[in-house]
Parts: sequence; structure tokens; C-alpha cells
Amino acid sequence: MSDELPKPRVFYVSYDGLGEPLGRSQVLEYLVRLSAEYDITLFSFEKPDADRRALAAELREHGIAWSALAYHKRPPVLSTLIDVLAGVRAVVAVARTRGRPQLVHVRSYVPALIALWSRRFTGGRLVFDIRGFWVDERVEGGIWPQTKLGFRLLYRIAKRYERRFFSVADAVVTLTHASVPQIREWTGGRAVPVWVIPTCTELDRFAATMPREGRAQLSWCGSIGTWYRFDLAVALARELDWELGVITRQSELAREMLHGVSASVASLPPSAVPAAMHAGDVGLSLCVASGSKQASAPTRFAEYLAAGMPVIVSPGVGDLESIVEEHRVGVVLRGESDEALSAAAAATRSLLEDPELPARCREVARALFDVDVGARRYGELYQRLLES
Repeated sequence: MSDELPKPRVFYVSYDGLGEPLGRSQVLEYLVRLSAEYDITLFSFEKPDADRRALAAELREHGIAWSALAYHKRPPVLSTLIDVLAGVRAVVAVARTRGRPQLVHVRSYVPALIALWSRRFTGGRLVFDIRGFWVDERVEGGIWPQTKLGFRLLYRIAKRYERRFFSVADAVVTLTHASVPQIREWTGGRAVPVWVIPTCTELDRFAATMPREGRAQLSWCGSIGTWYRFDLAVALARELDWELGVITRQSELAREMLHGVSASVASLPPSAVPAAMHAGDVGLSLCVASGSKQASAPTRFAEYLAAGMPVIVSPGVGDLESIVEEHRVGVVLRGESDEALSAAAAATRSLLEDPELPARCREVARALFDVDVGARRYGELYQRLLES
């Protein structure tokens, strides 16, 4: 008879599927590391093209139980409600058959609603991992246009639930230090722990990047549109007279927006992205600056640094501005005028004269964005909640 104590049971609810790049890098990589100490059941919403068989085998290898639910995209809003109800049923069913969890970790707002509606049946300490100010992002990104009555009503309902999430959370995890004052205000003065754990990455995937032959180029990896200012990337490439390397699923849209700027455009699977990066190139992380972006930490920013690439960033986006200026690993683009573009271009050329720059970028990535460190921080938070 074994004297080994059972692992604490954790329910982890994610609206991002493991079949998506974000689900793999920001959910699976953490859970694999946490599974050594915790009995984890993952609830995720998967799109039709997810290879569920391969994912299930990978999770079994690490002892992670998985409840894979179907993600619905249409009709808008109603499809999300359908997913929430399916999530509640799945969470309650597992709690009844396998036992209640000690911790329920929810990744963003839709999973928080699932946890709230199922809490009577699950119990457990609630970790609200916000991943950003989701409700305000929907408005500021134009996804919930406030010119329409239905979306104004949806916004008011969502903000009411947001206050509820913060009022019942036993701990809040946020991506940025810049967002903490707002979170403290929303928690209503409760002594709830607020932990900053940024979007981390598997640094070793980017360790082998080598300098490009010839001059550096600008690099854009990821989505175009909504909050992302690809138009400023094009403007900077024109100002610098550099080639722009673009990796995006929206390759056709990218080509339409180049307006004569020399560029290479490709759509690559996530596994091929590190090989397409070059130490010493300059990454671009340009977003619309807004109130909700205080809580944002773009995943690609950490990956650029891990590849030895400095980054040009927008001001007002999470902690990016303070990181690039404090550690001298990038440039802040302060505006859209010709003067702002010229100043950013000059600062970029000057920064690249430092031969220690690629090594410094990697050192900062190792200090701030190592997924091993991020997983260890989650484990420390779990332990603190279990002991309290």
C-alpha cells in the first residue's frame, strides 16, 4: 500500500483550444510542467481541424485528463452562450464522477463564466487568470460596436459579470504590472493576491536563430487588423528603406497593404516560425494603444527577444515600453507622424550598432519570459492557495 499522498486536483478551463498555436504555447506548455505536482483536468474548446487523437495521446503521456468540447463561432454571442452551457455541463459532470477540485483555474472571461455558473457543484478556490481586460478589448477593437443597441446592452451585462468575477476570485493572475492598479480597484479593496505572470515562451525553440546575411530586415509575425497596426509596419519599412518579412495567416491582406514596400509574405505553421527568424533582425509589436491594452502582453514580443531580435513597440501596451527602455532591447514608436517614424528609424539604426544587442535580448527573454519560470510561478500560487 502506497503512502504517497494524492496530488491536489485542479480543473483548468480554457476557451482557447490546444489545436491552436495560442492554446499550445500558453496552456499546454504550462500544464505539462504543472502535471508533475497536480492532478489536472483540462477543459478546452476545439475547432474542427484540431487533431484530437494526437492531442489526447500527448495529454495522457503527462497524466492530464482532457474534456475536449466543440467550439462554436456562429451565430455571434449566442454561440458563446452555447459553449458556456456546454462547459458548465462538462465541468459539473467531471466533478460528480471524479470528485471536486481543490482549485479551479480559468483562463480569461468566458471560462470564468463557466466556473461561476458551475461553482455550486464544484467548489474549489478560484484562480482568475484574466489574460487582458477582455470586455473593454471587445469595445475598443470594434468587435462590440457601441453604435448598436444590442452590443451596448451586451457590454453592460459583461461589465456586471466582470465585477462579479473579481469579487469572487481567490487569486487574480495578470500579464502586466501596468494593469495591477486597475485590478486592485475592481477587487474592491479585498486582500486578494494579484500575481503578474507574463506570456512566457519555450525559449529553446528560438535558441538556434542566426544572423541574416546582409542588412537586417523588419519582421512582422502574427495577425493583421483589429488592434494590430500593420500599416505602421509598412510605414517604418518605407522610412528605413528595409525589406519587411511577414509571417501571417492573413497573407492576402498583408500583400494588399504593402503599397509598393519590398516584402516577403508567408503563411507558416507554428513549428516553422523559429527557423524563419534571424538574430539581429528587428521585430514589430505595434498595437492600438488604449485603456484595455494596459493588461496586454503579446506572445510574439517574448519570442522575438528569445530569437535575439530587438523589438519596435507601441506605447501604452502593457509593460512593453518600460521593458524595451530599461533593458535597451528595442524602440518605442511614439506616434504616426513623419517625425515620429523618422525618430524611431534613427533610434533603430543606432541600437543595431551595439554588437551585444542580440545576446542582451536573449538574456532579457530568459529573465522575464521563460516558460519554466512561468510554470513555477503558477505552482507557487497554487500552493499558496492550498495552504491558506
